[in-house]
Amino acid sequence: MKSLIVLALLAAAPQPVAVAPPSPVDSGKAVAESPAAAVAGDSLAAPRDSMTLRRIGAADLARLPENQGRVLEPAGVAADAFGRILVSDAAGHRLQRYQRSLTWIGEMGGLGSDPGQLRRPGSVAVLGTLGIAVLDRENRRVVTYDHFGRRIGVAIELAEPALELQIGRVDPSLLAADRGGAIAIVDPERERLLTFDFSGRFQRAIGGYGPRPGQLRGTAGLAFAPKGDLVVAERGGARVQRIDADGRAVASWPLPVKRGSGLLPVAVDDAGRVAVADQDSGRLWVFGADGRPLASVSGLARPSALAFDSDGSLLAVEAAPPARLLRFRLETAAAPRAE
Repeated sequence: MKSLIVLALLAAAPQPVAVAPPSPVDSGKAVAESPAAAVAGDSLAAPRDSMTLRRIGAADLARLPENQGRVLEPAGVAADAFGRILVSDAAGHRLQRYQRSLTWIGEMGGLGSDPGQLRRPGSVAVLGTLGIAVLDRENRRVVTYDHFGRRIGVAIELAEPALELQIGRVDPSLLAADRGGAIAIVDPERERLLTFDFSGRFQRAIGGYGPRPGQLRGTAGLAFAPKGDLVVAERGGARVQRIDADGRAVASWPLPVKRGSGLLPVAVDDAGRVAVADQDSGRLWVFGADGRPLASVSGLARPSALAFDSDGSLLAVEAAPPARLLRFRLETAAAPRAE
Protein backbone atom coordinates (compact mmCIF):
# COMPACT_ATOMS: atom_id res chain seq x y z
CA MET A 1 0.00 0.00 0.00
CA LYS A 2 2.87 2.41 0.85
CA SER A 3 4.48 1.78 -2.56
CA LEU A 4 1.21 2.50 -4.33
CA ILE A 5 0.88 5.81 -2.48
CA VAL A 6 4.39 6.89 -3.45
CA LEU A 7 3.95 5.87 -7.09
CA ALA A 8 0.65 7.71 -7.29
CA LEU A 9 2.24 10.89 -5.99
CA LEU A 10 4.99 10.73 -8.60
CA ALA A 11 2.83 9.80 -11.55
CA ALA A 12 -0.46 11.61 -11.08
CA ALA A 13 -1.38 14.24 -13.68
CA PRO A 14 -1.97 17.91 -12.74
CA GLN A 15 -5.47 18.72 -11.50
CA PRO A 16 -7.07 21.89 -10.12
CA VAL A 17 -7.25 22.21 -6.34
CA ALA A 18 -11.00 22.68 -6.51
CA VAL A 19 -11.48 19.12 -7.75
CA ALA A 20 -11.22 16.54 -4.97
CA PRO A 21 -9.49 13.44 -6.36
CA PRO A 22 -10.77 9.99 -5.50
CA SER A 23 -7.28 8.56 -4.99
CA PRO A 24 -5.19 9.10 -1.84
CA VAL A 25 -2.43 11.04 -3.63
CA ASP A 26 -2.50 13.48 -6.54
CA SER A 27 -0.39 16.25 -7.97
CA GLY A 28 -1.36 19.34 -9.89
CA LYS A 29 -1.75 23.05 -9.84
CA ALA A 30 -3.76 25.33 -7.57
CA VAL A 31 -6.00 28.07 -8.84
CA ALA A 32 -3.16 30.50 -9.53
CA GLU A 33 -3.76 34.21 -9.96
CA SER A 34 -1.76 36.57 -12.12
CA PRO A 35 -0.07 39.42 -10.25
CA ALA A 36 -2.59 41.84 -11.76
CA ALA A 37 -5.54 39.76 -10.57
CA ALA A 38 -4.05 39.43 -7.12
CA VAL A 39 -3.63 43.17 -6.89
CA ALA A 40 -7.15 43.87 -8.08
CA GLY A 41 -8.68 41.43 -5.61
CA ASP A 42 -6.52 42.29 -2.62
CA SER A 43 -5.81 46.01 -3.00
CA LEU A 44 -2.10 45.26 -2.66
CA ALA A 45 0.67 47.15 -4.41
CA ALA A 46 1.77 45.64 -7.71
CA PRO A 47 4.61 43.14 -7.29
CA ARG A 48 7.95 44.09 -8.78
CA ASP A 49 8.69 40.57 -9.94
CA SER A 50 6.36 38.39 -11.95
CA MET A 51 6.17 35.18 -9.93
CA THR A 52 3.72 32.36 -9.45
CA LEU A 53 2.98 29.68 -6.88
CA ARG A 54 2.81 26.37 -8.72
CA ARG A 55 1.28 23.38 -6.98
CA ILE A 56 3.61 20.43 -7.48
CA GLY A 57 1.92 17.79 -5.34
CA ALA A 58 -0.87 16.88 -2.98
CA ALA A 59 -1.76 13.97 -0.71
CA ASP A 60 -5.09 13.05 0.86
CA LEU A 61 -4.04 12.33 4.44
CA ALA A 62 -7.53 11.32 5.55
CA ARG A 63 -7.60 8.39 3.09
CA LEU A 64 -4.36 6.78 4.16
CA PRO A 65 -4.79 3.41 5.90
CA GLU A 66 -5.59 3.45 9.59
CA ASN A 67 -2.45 3.31 11.75
CA GLN A 68 -0.40 4.23 8.67
CA GLY A 69 -0.39 8.01 8.72
CA ARG A 70 -4.08 8.88 8.57
CA VAL A 71 -4.86 12.45 9.70
CA LEU A 72 -8.36 13.73 10.36
CA GLU A 73 -7.81 17.28 11.64
CA PRO A 74 -4.39 18.68 10.73
CA ALA A 75 -3.36 21.51 13.02
CA GLY A 76 0.37 21.88 12.42
CA VAL A 77 3.04 21.00 9.87
CA ALA A 78 6.85 21.15 9.80
CA ALA A 79 9.68 19.79 7.66
CA ASP A 80 13.00 18.91 9.28
CA ALA A 81 16.50 19.32 7.82
CA PHE A 82 16.24 15.88 6.19
CA GLY A 83 12.97 16.65 4.40
CA ARG A 84 10.85 14.55 6.74
CA ILE A 85 7.37 15.97 7.21
CA LEU A 86 5.52 16.09 10.52
CA VAL A 87 1.77 16.75 10.77
CA SER A 88 -0.15 17.08 14.02
CA ASP A 89 -3.66 15.62 14.17
CA ALA A 90 -5.80 17.45 16.73
CA ALA A 91 -8.65 14.94 16.44
CA GLY A 92 -6.36 11.91 16.66
CA HIS A 93 -4.16 13.43 19.40
CA ARG A 94 -1.07 12.30 17.50
CA LEU A 95 1.91 13.51 15.51
CA GLN A 96 2.45 11.72 12.19
CA ARG A 97 5.83 11.46 10.43
CA TYR A 98 6.42 10.98 6.69
CA GLN A 99 9.29 10.91 4.26
CA ARG A 100 9.28 13.69 1.66
CA SER A 101 7.77 11.11 -0.72
CA LEU A 102 4.83 10.82 1.72
CA THR A 103 5.84 7.34 2.80
CA TRP A 104 4.63 7.03 6.37
CA ILE A 105 7.37 6.57 8.99
CA GLY A 106 5.51 6.43 12.29
CA GLU A 107 3.49 8.33 14.85
CA MET A 108 3.83 9.72 18.36
CA GLY A 109 1.27 10.52 21.01
CA GLY A 110 -2.19 9.25 21.87
CA LEU A 111 -5.01 10.78 23.92
CA GLY A 112 -4.04 11.60 27.48
CA SER A 113 -1.97 13.74 29.81
CA ASP A 114 0.70 11.23 30.80
CA PRO A 115 4.25 11.40 29.42
CA GLY A 116 4.15 10.55 25.72
CA GLN A 117 0.47 11.47 25.35
CA LEU A 118 -1.14 14.54 23.77
CA ARG A 119 -4.44 16.42 23.90
CA ARG A 120 -5.36 18.25 20.69
CA PRO A 121 -1.82 19.02 19.54
CA GLY A 122 -1.46 22.16 17.45
CA SER A 123 1.57 23.95 16.05
CA VAL A 124 4.64 21.94 15.05
CA ALA A 125 8.03 23.62 14.57
CA VAL A 126 11.64 22.66 13.96
CA LEU A 127 13.53 23.34 17.20
CA GLY A 128 17.24 24.00 16.92
CA THR A 129 18.88 22.00 14.13
CA LEU A 130 17.50 18.51 14.76
CA GLY A 131 14.66 18.80 17.27
CA ILE A 132 10.90 19.20 16.91
CA ALA A 133 8.58 21.16 19.21
CA VAL A 134 4.85 20.45 19.44
CA LEU A 135 2.24 22.57 21.17
CA ASP A 136 0.23 20.19 23.37
CA ARG A 137 -2.64 22.65 23.64
CA GLU A 138 -5.09 21.16 26.12
CA ASN A 139 -2.27 19.90 28.34
CA ARG A 140 -0.84 23.45 28.22
CA ARG A 141 2.71 22.38 27.51
CA VAL A 142 5.37 22.18 24.81
CA VAL A 143 6.67 18.69 24.08
CA THR A 144 9.93 18.04 22.24
CA TYR A 145 11.17 15.16 20.09
CA ASP A 146 14.49 14.36 18.40
CA HIS A 147 14.91 13.88 14.64
CA PHE A 148 14.19 10.15 15.00
CA GLY A 149 10.77 10.89 16.52
CA ARG A 150 11.84 9.92 20.03
CA ARG A 151 10.29 11.94 22.81
CA ILE A 152 12.78 14.14 24.65
CA GLY A 153 10.44 15.60 27.24
CA VAL A 154 8.44 18.68 28.21
CA ALA A 155 10.30 21.87 27.34
CA ILE A 156 7.70 24.27 28.78
CA GLU A 157 5.02 23.46 31.34
CA LEU A 158 2.63 26.41 31.32
CA ALA A 159 0.67 24.96 34.23
CA GLU A 160 3.78 24.83 36.45
CA PRO A 161 2.85 26.85 39.58
CA ALA A 162 5.91 29.11 39.63
CA LEU A 163 5.55 30.02 35.95
CA GLU A 164 1.79 30.48 36.24
CA LEU A 165 2.35 32.83 39.18
CA GLN A 166 4.71 34.85 37.00
CA ILE A 167 2.70 35.05 33.76
CA GLY A 168 -0.84 34.04 34.78
CA ARG A 169 -2.89 31.22 33.33
CA VAL A 170 -2.18 30.74 29.64
CA ASP A 171 -4.28 28.68 27.25
CA PRO A 172 -1.91 28.70 24.27
CA SER A 173 -3.11 28.88 20.67
CA LEU A 174 0.08 28.90 18.56
CA LEU A 175 3.78 28.12 18.81
CA ALA A 176 6.91 28.99 16.85
CA ALA A 177 10.53 27.90 17.34
CA ASP A 178 13.85 28.86 15.79
CA ARG A 179 17.15 27.15 15.04
CA GLY A 180 18.72 28.57 18.17
CA GLY A 181 16.17 26.74 20.29
CA ALA A 182 14.07 29.77 21.24
CA ILE A 183 10.31 29.27 21.52
CA ALA A 184 7.45 31.76 21.28
CA ILE A 185 3.85 31.05 22.32
CA VAL A 186 0.70 33.05 21.58
CA ASP A 187 -1.44 33.94 24.60
CA PRO A 188 -4.70 34.84 22.82
CA GLU A 189 -6.51 36.01 25.95
CA ARG A 190 -4.05 38.87 26.55
CA GLU A 191 -2.95 39.38 22.92
CA ARG A 192 0.70 38.82 23.72
CA LEU A 193 3.64 36.66 22.72
CA LEU A 194 5.54 34.79 25.43
CA THR A 195 9.17 34.06 24.59
CA PHE A 196 11.39 31.36 26.11
CA ASP A 197 15.07 30.57 25.66
CA PHE A 198 16.58 27.25 24.54
CA SER A 199 16.32 25.85 28.06
CA GLY A 200 12.60 26.64 28.33
CA ARG A 201 13.16 29.55 30.70
CA PHE A 202 10.67 32.41 30.35
CA GLN A 203 12.21 35.55 28.86
CA ARG A 204 9.57 38.21 28.29
CA ALA A 205 6.04 39.04 27.15
CA ILE A 206 5.65 41.01 23.91
CA GLY A 207 2.65 42.83 22.53
CA GLY A 208 -0.58 43.61 24.30
CA TYR A 209 -3.88 44.60 22.72
CA GLY A 210 -3.89 47.64 20.46
CA PRO A 211 -3.41 49.06 16.94
CA ARG A 212 0.05 50.58 17.42
CA PRO A 213 3.25 49.03 16.08
CA GLY A 214 4.25 46.15 18.32
CA GLN A 215 0.72 45.75 19.68
CA LEU A 216 -1.59 42.96 18.55
CA ARG A 217 -5.24 42.50 17.58
CA GLY A 218 -6.52 39.04 16.75
CA THR A 219 -3.20 37.18 16.59
CA ALA A 220 -3.84 34.28 14.21
CA GLY A 221 -0.41 33.32 12.84
CA LEU A 222 3.16 33.19 14.13
CA ALA A 223 6.60 32.20 12.81
CA PHE A 224 10.26 33.00 13.39
CA ALA A 225 12.28 34.80 10.71
CA PRO A 226 15.86 33.66 9.99
CA LYS A 227 17.51 36.33 12.19
CA GLY A 228 15.25 35.79 15.20
CA ASP A 229 12.48 38.30 14.51
CA LEU A 230 8.91 37.13 15.03
CA VAL A 231 6.45 37.42 12.14
CA VAL A 232 2.84 37.81 13.30
CA ALA A 233 -0.36 37.80 11.25
CA GLU A 234 -3.33 39.60 12.81
CA ARG A 235 -6.92 39.16 11.78
CA GLY A 236 -8.26 42.06 13.83
CA GLY A 237 -5.43 44.34 12.74
CA ALA A 238 -5.50 43.00 9.14
CA ARG A 239 -1.74 43.19 8.93
CA VAL A 240 1.55 41.34 9.16
CA GLN A 241 4.16 42.59 11.63
CA ARG A 242 7.83 41.70 11.99
CA ILE A 243 8.73 42.16 15.65
CA ASP A 244 12.25 42.02 17.09
CA ALA A 245 13.32 40.37 20.34
CA ASP A 246 12.66 43.56 22.30
CA GLY A 247 9.09 43.82 21.06
CA ARG A 248 9.68 46.60 18.52
CA ALA A 249 7.88 46.40 15.20
CA VAL A 250 10.60 46.65 12.54
CA ALA A 251 8.26 46.14 9.57
CA SER A 252 4.52 46.02 8.92
CA TRP A 253 2.26 45.67 5.89
CA PRO A 254 -1.49 45.28 5.31
CA LEU A 255 -3.12 41.91 4.88
CA PRO A 256 -6.36 41.71 2.84
CA VAL A 257 -8.44 39.69 5.31
CA LYS A 258 -11.83 40.17 6.88
CA ARG A 259 -12.85 39.72 10.47
CA GLY A 260 -13.53 36.11 11.33
CA SER A 261 -12.42 33.20 13.46
CA GLY A 262 -10.09 31.40 11.07
CA LEU A 263 -6.34 31.12 11.48
CA LEU A 264 -3.77 33.00 9.40
CA PRO A 265 -0.92 30.48 9.36
CA VAL A 266 2.54 31.91 8.64
CA ALA A 267 5.84 30.46 7.39
CA VAL A 268 9.15 32.19 6.64
CA ASP A 269 11.89 30.76 4.40
CA ASP A 270 15.67 31.20 4.66
CA ALA A 271 15.53 34.25 2.39
CA GLY A 272 13.02 35.95 4.69
CA ARG A 273 10.06 35.54 2.34
CA VAL A 274 6.79 35.32 4.23
CA ALA A 275 3.90 33.01 3.33
CA VAL A 276 0.48 33.69 4.86
CA ALA A 277 -2.77 31.77 4.33
CA ASP A 278 -6.31 32.79 5.22
CA GLN A 279 -8.26 29.88 6.63
CA ASP A 280 -11.57 31.67 6.06
CA SER A 281 -11.13 32.61 2.38
CA GLY A 282 -8.72 29.89 1.25
CA ARG A 283 -6.22 32.45 -0.07
CA LEU A 284 -2.43 32.01 0.12
CA TRP A 285 0.07 34.83 -0.38
CA VAL A 286 3.85 35.05 -0.49
CA PHE A 287 5.52 38.36 0.35
CA GLY A 288 9.12 39.48 0.10
CA ALA A 289 11.04 40.17 3.29
CA ASP A 290 10.06 43.84 2.87
CA GLY A 291 6.36 43.02 2.55
CA ARG A 292 5.99 43.45 -1.20
CA PRO A 293 3.61 40.87 -2.73
CA LEU A 294 5.26 38.20 -4.85
CA ALA A 295 2.52 35.69 -5.69
CA SER A 296 -0.81 34.31 -4.53
CA VAL A 297 -3.22 31.44 -5.11
CA SER A 298 -6.82 30.79 -4.11
CA GLY A 299 -9.04 27.76 -3.72
CA LEU A 300 -7.48 26.15 -0.65
CA ALA A 301 -9.87 24.36 1.73
CA ARG A 302 -9.39 25.92 5.18
CA PRO A 303 -5.57 25.92 5.33
CA SER A 304 -4.52 25.42 8.95
CA ALA A 305 -0.70 25.42 8.83
CA LEU A 306 2.23 26.29 6.55
CA ALA A 307 5.92 25.33 6.51
CA PHE A 308 8.83 25.72 4.14
CA ASP A 309 10.69 22.51 3.33
CA SER A 310 14.49 22.41 3.15
CA ASP A 311 14.23 22.14 -0.66
CA GLY A 312 12.53 25.56 -0.78
CA SER A 313 9.01 24.31 -1.48
CA LEU A 314 6.05 25.43 0.61
CA LEU A 315 3.84 22.93 2.46
CA ALA A 316 0.22 23.68 3.35
CA VAL A 317 -2.25 21.46 5.16
CA GLU A 318 -5.98 21.78 4.61
CA ALA A 319 -8.28 21.16 7.57
CA ALA A 320 -11.51 20.92 5.58
CA PRO A 321 -12.48 17.24 5.11
CA PRO A 322 -10.75 15.42 3.65
CA ALA A 323 -7.48 16.58 5.23
CA ARG A 324 -4.84 17.16 2.56
CA LEU A 325 -1.18 18.11 2.34
CA LEU A 326 -0.28 20.41 -0.57
CA ARG A 327 3.16 21.34 -1.87
CA PHE A 328 3.88 24.56 -3.82
CA ARG A 329 6.93 26.01 -5.49
CA LEU A 330 7.52 29.73 -5.96
CA GLU A 331 8.70 30.27 -9.53
CA THR A 332 9.39 33.15 -11.87
CA ALA A 333 6.46 33.45 -14.23
CA ALA A 334 7.16 32.87 -17.92
CA ALA A 335 7.25 36.05 -19.97
CA PRO A 336 4.29 36.40 -22.39
CA ARG A 337 5.00 35.45 -25.96
CA ALA A 338 5.19 38.21 -28.54
CA GLU A 339 2.44 38.19 -31.15
